[in-house]
Amino acid sequence: MEDSQGSFFMPEINSDALACFEYIESILGFELSISDKQPFLLFHDFITNPEPDFLAAWKNDLKSETWYHRFINDMLGHVQNAYACVLNHQNRLIELEQTVISGVEKFNYRKTIGKNSAIGGGNTLKFDFEYQAYILAFRRCLDYFARAIGSYFKNNFNSFRKLTSDLSKINHKSPTDSLVKVIEKYYPLFEFVLSNGDRKSVRDIISHYEFVKAGTINLSHRGISIVGGGKDFIIYGDGNILLSELLSTQVLNLRLCLREVINKYIQIIKSDHRD
Repeated sequence: MEDSQGSFFMPEINSDALACFEYIESILGFELSISDKQPFLLFHDFITNPEPDFLAAWKNDLKSETWYHRFINDMLGHVQNAYACVLNHQNRLIELEQTVISGVEKFNYRKTIGKNSAIGGGNTLKFDFEYQAYILAFRRCLDYFARAIGSYFKNNFNSFRKLTSDLSKINHKSPTDSLVKVIEKYYPLFEFVLSNGDRKSVRDIISHYEFVKAGTINLSHRGISIVGGGKDFIIYGDGNILLSELLSTQVLNLRLCLREVINKYIQIIKSDHRD
């Protein structure tokens, strides 16, 4: 049996088998930091300490039982694991970037390239693969999040891009305006995964149109740079922002979004059930 992040609960298993699973987890497992777990721990505390009356009622009602499981599992299972997926791809990209930047300095390329010249190219498909996986995981996490939020309202939301519109249409006793305002604040920060009209996001381009590179490696006498990632002309390295720095900003915004929206979501639910 597993918890939401795949950890094994084996109260009666022998020590040899337990050691096997500990080894498996050391290779295949992924743990969120306490900071990254914080919004999910807050949600877990809300549904267990004590269990809200409405959840207990859903659990014992055949018509609402599905929503009981959705309400819990969508947030603590699907969203939390999708967030971990984003972080895993981010970590891999950072590792690849650091390995390349430090590794090329073992070669004497700076002296052989003219001051006004640069050499670009090379097979960087692993970098591209991880970047694309990161982008798709980022959007997937947001869409799972929209679905999790919709579960309390017993609605099948499935798009973060349309979440504010969907929430505004709800005929619910507790106004969702404050939740909509919080979510709207993050839309401009997530444009790289959220299309708007004729403007296609990097996520949609990857999913439906083109193979998008993380960037093209360029070598010059000044050092290594990565140019043109994510359909935008961006230069990483060589005194400019690194790809890892850009990703860190994006992931920070995602972490803040999860934290702030979950807080507001809990406040709205509590206001529905005050005596």
